[in-house]
Amino acid sequence: MIYLIFWLYIFFDIIWILVFIDVILSWLLIFQINFRPKFIANILDPIYKFVKSKIPTTIWIMDFTPIIVIIWIYFLKWLIIAFFPEVSNLIRLYSNI
Repeated sequence: MIYLIFWLYIFFDIIWILVFIDVILSWLLIFQINFRPKFIANILDPIYKFVKSKIPTTIWIMDFTPIIVIIWIYFLKWLIIAFFPEVSNLIRLYSNI
């Protein structure tokens, strides 16, 4: 069970990295470079659509959906550590790699 929770924690780390990459790639639109890999879109678009359906995320022309997703990821990772403190040993080993 602990390893399953640990892999869930790793999954949240991967999603966080993909959101970060997606935000950086969206900034390239300033230079008229429209590049967004399909695998990132296929993974993140359902998450973004879910958040947008629950919370209004656009203010004027700014879309704060990635920020809300990152906040939720941190909250979920905190819940994992709070409810499963024995996972923290595995996380320490993971972060030392």
